[in-house]
Amino acid sequence: MKSAPNPSRPQIRCWVWSPNSRGNMVRAPLAAFVGLMVVFLTLPAWSQEVTADTINRMVAEKLQALLVNQGSELRVEEVRYRYALRLPDGPLDCMVETGTLKDNSGQHSVAVALLVHGKTEKRLRMTVDLKLEFQIPVIKQVVQRGQMIGADDVVWQTVSLTRLPPDLVRDDGEILGFAATRRIEPGVALRSSWFERPLAVAQGERVRVLVAGEPGLMIEAMAVALEKGRVGDIIQLRNPDSQMRYEARISAPGTVKVGTW
Repeated sequence: MKSAPNPSRPQIRCWVWSPNSRGNMVRAPLAAFVGLMVVFLTLPAWSQEVTADTINRMVAEKLQALLVNQGSELRVEEVRYRYALRLPDGPLDCMVETGTLKDNSGQHSVAVALLVHGKTEKRLRMTVDLKLEFQIPVIKQVVQRGQMIGADDVVWQTVSLTRLPPDLVRDDGEILGFAATRRIEPGVALRSSWFERPLAVAQGERVRVLVAGEPGLMIEAMAVALEKGRVGDIIQLRNPDSQMRYEARISAPGTVKVGTW
C-alpha cells in the first residue's frame, strides 16, 4: 500500500527524453526555414514597375519600325494602354504582331508580348490608332475654274490622312494638262473629280480628219464636228460636201481619226 506524499518533503519531477527528441526539435524549424528560402529564391523578382507611358512609347516605336520595313504607308498616331505593370527586373523589350493589320487607317487591335531578358513575361492586346502618310501632288497657288494645270502649278507634299478618299489624286499625271472644274486652294489634297480633260473639239468646229488607208498611207479630209469632245472621245462628224455623217475619235485638239480604234 502506497504511503501518502509528505508535504514537508520537496517534490522531484523528471522528464523522460527519447534519444532522438532533441534532434527532431532542431531539424523541424530548420527544414521549414530552408523550404521558405527555396520558395523565395525560386520566385521571380517583381522589382520593376513599367508605366503605361513607357509601354505605349516602346510599342509605338516597335510597330512603326515594322510598318516601315514592310513598305506600308501606315503610321502610328497613338497607342492606348492605361495600366502600369510589375515585371521582373532586367532589360525590357517587346514583340508586336502585325499579321492582322489591314492596310487602312483607323483603330486597330494588336497582340503585344513584353519580354525581360528575352523571356516573355506578359501578353497583351493593345489598341492603336493608325493614319496614312504619303506624298501627293498639290497646287502651289490658287487655281480658278477652267484653268489648265501645268507642271509649274504642282508641288509634292507629305500628308497624313485618317481616311483615304476613293478619288484622291496621287500622281501628277492624273491632272497635268487637265482643266479645273472648281476653284482649288493651295496645299489641299486633290480629288480627280475636280479636274476634267479640256475640250479638244468644239461643236460646229471644222476639224482635220485622218483616214487610215494602206499601210503607211494616211488620207486627210475636213469635216464639221456635230458634238464637242475631249481627246479620246468619239464624236459625230459631217462631211461638208456630201453631208454624210460618220464617227471619229478625237486624237488631238482639232484632229480626229477614222478607222483606227
